[in-house]
Amino acid sequence: MKWKRGNALIGFLTLADIVVLIAMATYQSAGVENILVYAFDTLVVAVLAFSFFRRIKESQHWKRYIFYNWYEIVGMIPIVVFVLAGQSINDYDGFITLGVMFRVLAVIYVIKLSRSIEDKSRILGSHAILQIFILFFLVLIISSFLFYNAERSNANSEITSMADALWWTLQTSTTSTYGPNAVTTEGRIVGSIIMLVGIGITGTFISTLAAGLTRSRTKGTAAEKDPKEILKIRLAKGELTKEAYLDLLKLIS
Repeated sequence: MKWKRGNALIGFLTLADIVVLIAMATYQSAGVENILVYAFDTLVVAVLAFSFFRRIKESQHWKRYIFYNWYEIVGMIPIVVFVLAGQSINDYDGFITLGVMFRVLAVIYVIKLSRSIEDKSRILGSHAILQIFILFFLVLIISSFLFYNAERSNANSEITSMADALWWTLQTSTTSTYGPNAVTTEGRIVGSIIMLVGIGITGTFISTLAAGLTRSRTKGTAAEKDPKEILKIRLAKGELTKEAYLDLLKLIS
């Protein structure tokens, strides 16, 4: 992988930030520990924002750049915003999980820092697949959050945490299996939307990926069947002399 030092630093800070946020959400730390986490997260967001605006400035078409990389803005919302929102409506678990999942969008940027990965992904139509994947991811997270808030207040509901809602939404949207039934009207409405939208996005993602694989395979096959390319390969391997190569080339032409 081809990494620059600055990019490697951004990648390390982003991944470390996600680990710290997950640890905070899992162990529900408090006091000074949370303040340190908020400060570190704000620092990472500032670094991401600086890098984002620097790339916008360097881009020849900044509007197009923002259009293709809009998800980075969502991934740069400080975790303290979600903490304050959760405290205001007494839903700390839901908002913290939502904030951590949004920060995961920054991992996509970290992966794209590797030029070799980005170059190979273009074969599969990276922009289309990436946008569909991000759309699916956001629908999954936001739907889980809405479903959790609809179900958590009902004593008969089996959805007791944001993790339960995420697992239920993932199962339902991919049609792999179905979790417990929703017990509230709001939960059933959200669940119905997840079923319809999830199937559509999943089908579109699979068809786009299949089209990219077919396109890349076709390009490779065409190159292999080109007689001139075959002759060049055999010449490079020493299987043909230069004179024989030129004679065969004239015959083909």
